[in-house]
Amino acid sequence: MAYNKLVKKEMPIKLTRKSMLSALIIRSYAKDKNFLSDAMVQKLREHSKHHTAKHMRSMVGKMEKGMSFSKAHSETMKKYGK
Repeated sequence: MAYNKLVKKEMPIKLTRKSMLSALIIRSYAKDKNFLSDAMVQKLREHSKHHTAKHMRSMVGKMEKGMSFSKAHSETMKKYGK
């Protein structure tokens, strides 16, 4: 019984799928660097917890062309998925 507890402690801790993207990374996806407001960047940072960098890059590009957040998200989900 004690042996099992020791083995469990020695096993590496499972890391989360991915960390939240920084504001600098999200802003780097936009061609026009002044396009994203701080509020938009914060919303995209929270969104990035659940989606890949490819998904986020696509969303920022679509939003830069005038799409809303939800419309950009739905089109990106159709094209790239999560």
